[in-house]
Amino acid sequence: MELVLTEEQRLVKESAEKLVERCGGPSAHRELRQSNPGFDRERVKTIAEVGWLSLMVPEKANGLGMGMTELALALEQAGRGLLTEPVAALAACARALGVGRAATGAGTEQELSNLISGENFLIPVLQDPTATKEDRELILAEHYHYGYQLTGVRTCIPFAEEADAFLVDANTSDGIILIVVPRDTFGITVKGSQMVDGTAHGTIEFSEVTLMADELLIAGVKQGENLAAETYDRILLGVSAEMLGVMEEALELAVSYMRTREQFGRPIGSFQALQHRAVNDHIQVELVRSLLYQVCGAIDAGHGSRTMVAAVKARASEAVLSVTKSVIQMHGAIGFTDEYDAGLYLRRGMALASLYGNAAEHRERYRRHSHLDTEKAAEPKKRRKRKKPKKSIFAT
Repeated sequence: MELVLTEEQRLVKESAEKLVERCGGPSAHRELRQSNPGFDRERVKTIAEVGWLSLMVPEKANGLGMGMTELALALEQAGRGLLTEPVAALAACARALGVGRAATGAGTEQELSNLISGENFLIPVLQDPTATKEDRELILAEHYHYGYQLTGVRTCIPFAEEADAFLVDANTSDGIILIVVPRDTFGITVKGSQMVDGTAHGTIEFSEVTLMADELLIAGVKQGENLAAETYDRILLGVSAEMLGVMEEALELAVSYMRTREQFGRPIGSFQALQHRAVNDHIQVELVRSLLYQVCGAIDAGHGSRTMVAAVKARASEAVLSVTKSVIQMHGAIGFTDEYDAGLYLRRGMALASLYGNAAEHRERYRRHSHLDTEKAAEPKKRRKRKKPKKSIFAT
């Protein structure tokens, strides 16, 4: 699929390329990998300054009013440059705050301002609302005076220890609400663990965490489930765009190596077996690109499908592992050394592939949503009653 960019989209892509060239790359990634928390807070502020975090925030909420396609273009370059900041999650949370402002209290307006400026980290603690009972990690919200008490546990939350606040979808007796939970609220416990690419995940436990609803509620039970689902899907697409960038850069690295590395007196790129492998990897990359931007475009046009979002994440998670492993093999023994860049892309690909669910989980999610779509399509449509035309006062 040939992606035809608008002028605004082209500027977003060029700006992202320049930022990644200036702030990203394997050398910067190696330095951050050895540090805690595995990313650079100052780089987040730089990302915020160029507008990535406010891309999907409506203009009326001081955002840029763009869509998922523009964010994907930026995150594709972030994947190329091995940026480890959770930009997809932060941008999706910013959109949720901007879209849900009309039904929120004054506290969330300041939260949005701090988020899109890069000052605060609002980390999403979300799950698929349609997940099976076995896969659900429910956070229960009980009505308490003028607010709620939250109780529950969520696992595998990226950068949970670094969060200034959490965006939580909680289950009430009436439905799902979407609410901001400050990190320093009494009753929150976070335990972190390291990933293969130097980033960290965490397990969050809410133990009778008490909140005032009028200050921090983003969406009530009428809009909560839909907004949580939209936010979750946009995070998945953003992570998939990062994986696309990782695959592209890793494959370009391998092709460049094949042109210069000689064996038996000629470049190894002239060997037919390696040419076939490179072509197969290129096809994997292009399949992900085509599917990703078609789904992003559909979401921006207002007719996106949760089923296809699951397909994108499943396809990208599988392809990034296939391509980066292939790149290691094309490099031979040197590819396994930590000093060489190919290994960095494999580790980053492994971390992103499992983020918010691996390929197998999203294939199951695709099956589940396909079934729901089929059931919905089979439902008889309600016939609208035709209104009888009013009798004319001039009728005889």
